[in-house]
Amino acid sequence: MSDSRTWLRLLGTAVIIAALLIYEPGADDVVQRLGLPLVLAAGAFALVQNPAAVALGTLVLAVIHSDLSAASWIPAAAYPLIAAAATLVLLSIGWRRLKDNIAATHEARWASRDDRSGETGHD
Repeated sequence: MSDSRTWLRLLGTAVIIAALLIYEPGADDVVQRLGLPLVLAAGAFALVQNPAAVALGTLVLAVIHSDLSAASWIPAAAYPLIAAAATLVLLSIGWRRLKDNIAATHEARWASRDDRSGETGHD
């Protein structure tokens, strides 16, 4: 942890610990069921600094806690919306990485094609 983001990792750890200290597993209020999980996700992002990992964890937990037939709006609507948002984040990260990989290997692919066309005598 010798990089310049050590303070952010320490802040993320502190946020996670604080949220866990005030978490009440059986509580039914919005802060406990929706607010704290979102705060925990923010703390996890600050700690690991990897949006894909946090989005994947968020997606899994939101799907597990979703219940479309529940009487409460949190498992019936909020968790599915959070799962959809996490899915969009993962898809956009994957798409961006694919585009970056294509751009990074573009010259090498064309160089390989030029080499092959020179070997067969075609121009």
